[in-house]
Amino acid sequence: MDLAFYNVDNGYAEAICRGLRASFLRPEKYEALKASSSLADFKTVLEETDYGSLFISENPTLPVSVIRQKLKKKLADEFTYLAGQTVQPLYRFLQLMQSRYMIDNVVNIIEGIKNKVDIDILIANTDPLGYFPEIKSLRLLEADDYSSLYSSVLIDTPVGPYFMKFLEDVLEALNENITIHDIQSLFKDIKPEFIRTSLKKMWLEDFYTFCENELDDNSKQVMLDLLKFEADCKTIQVIYNSIGNKELSSAASRSSTRKHLCPSLGHLYPDCERELTNVTSLEGLREAVKYFSQYRDMLRDVPDPQRRDEFNVDAKSLDDIMYEEESKMYSLAFDLQNQSGIFYAYLKLKEQEIRNIVWLAEMVSRKLPKTSKAWSKIIIPVSYTHLRAHETPEHLVCRLLLEKKKTRCAILLIP
Repeated sequence: MDLAFYNVDNGYAEAICRGLRASFLRPEKYEALKASSSLADFKTVLEETDYGSLFISENPTLPVSVIRQKLKKKLADEFTYLAGQTVQPLYRFLQLMQSRYMIDNVVNIIEGIKNKVDIDILIANTDPLGYFPEIKSLRLLEADDYSSLYSSVLIDTPVGPYFMKFLEDVLEALNENITIHDIQSLFKDIKPEFIRTSLKKMWLEDFYTFCENELDDNSKQVMLDLLKFEADCKTIQVIYNSIGNKELSSAASRSSTRKHLCPSLGHLYPDCERELTNVTSLEGLREAVKYFSQYRDMLRDVPDPQRRDEFNVDAKSLDDIMYEEESKMYSLAFDLQNQSGIFYAYLKLKEQEIRNIVWLAEMVSRKLPKTSKAWSKIIIPVSYTHLRAHETPEHLVCRLLLEKKKTRCAILLIP
């Protein structure tokens, strides 16, 4: 029955989102971008795409940083328009999607303030998807007043609850009675990536709970599968990056850090939690995920993090491989109808397209030889019809169940 009534509330927004599919760059446009000999040529190619209106009046030698920001601003404007066509709970779903980008913006600004970067530069470089009015209040804080800085984040921003939970966890681990005024000394030594990863773990768990409790059955089925995969990728990434790290050499340090950074959800959780906590090498990580073919294949050819000095810049990194797998899953989700996962998939696929364009722009600006393998390190979002050969048994079951439900609803609606 969910499928029969989904369109009443969300059909218009879904139709708009599905229509935006035509805006994705086609393979021939990527080839034209690769063939560009300068950023002026690169800009000319973009003018013939859906991004054309962004660059018509711009300087031909547009910096890559400006290209990136304009692409993100366009995506944010589209996303805001989509959100304006929705009702609850889909509107709240889209709001939670934006919280991830708000975390990035707040962490970047806090770190910039600590490093005495001009606040106007920091705000100008925020991700438009994660912009919120309260972010301007951070400009009033002094760089050395960390207690006021974090108090402002906790009180005045939409991501305040995640910061509050993070502070509570850190202070609890120290087993000391530390007040908010002692935070400036405490946070001087905490790396921004540790804060960012911790906050995004909390956001992912919060988003998962919302999808599980608030979305209709079809949307929930798609989103939980996507979020479980993302959680597993985060876990694998955290452990992979910690291998060979001298600061995490002790068993106690590995256990506490991984527990703090790895999401408490996913296909690997909780069955593989103990094995993953004890991993100290790449082979150990491969062994811990050996019963999951998708993750086993992802780790098959990645470089050993204990031999970072031997890394080949042209070889695929773990991030590259994960982006490829995520692109396949988002493409599958985008083509499933009558479910809210299309909005999440669209946003993720557009993000990948922006990464592609920015990467190629960097290659053009550096005048990298066309024979370099770096030119091929882009992932083109593909059509669902091209992905049937890549379906896992779980994806196949999900698709067939949804198609069966659609058929049943169509029969019920026939007068």
